[in-house]
Amino acid sequence: MSRVSILLIVALLPISFVRGSVFAESSPIEGVSYPKMGEHRVTYKLIFKLYDAALFTESGATADEVLARNCSFRLEFHYLRSISKATIIESADHMLAKNLSVEALSRITAATEQLHATYRSVQTGDVSSLTYIANVGTTFTINGEQLITIPGEEFAQHYLQIWLGERPISLQLRDRLLGK
Repeated sequence: MSRVSILLIVALLPISFVRGSVFAESSPIEGVSYPKMGEHRVTYKLIFKLYDAALFTESGATADEVLARNCSFRLEFHYLRSISKATIIESADHMLAKNLSVEALSRITAATEQLHATYRSVQTGDVSSLTYIANVGTTFTINGEQLITIPGEEFAQHYLQIWLGERPISLQLRDRLLGK
């Protein structure tokens, strides 16, 4: 490798790794400001930027409380490219099958189908969120439009395994969302 090539690579490295956060430091949930616990950029094959994700929780909530669904929180996504509804659903179904027993999966099938029916293809710049309110349920929004609320804790406990479970879509994503 020539000296010029090495210098060019070294000069460009900081550009490829420096980026500002697209998320505020807190997010309002039911009139209360929830601080950001963590965030992460999800890529495919290290090249294709898919989305930025952030987790906002009740003030003082721990990672263990979030994982146990003992507090309210919001998982927010800022899309960096267009993704089809079919791809989103296929990915979710794959991750649910990977994380849940057949019995657990069957218990949330109806709720999952209801949620997936509200999904739509996303475009670059779209924002969606899953907000879990303890003792209420999980609300899905796209670009500020509330599309559905799935009541209860069980659906959130299982569906959010996709990002926060033992075998999430990315261990690095889970750990960064949880502030680890």
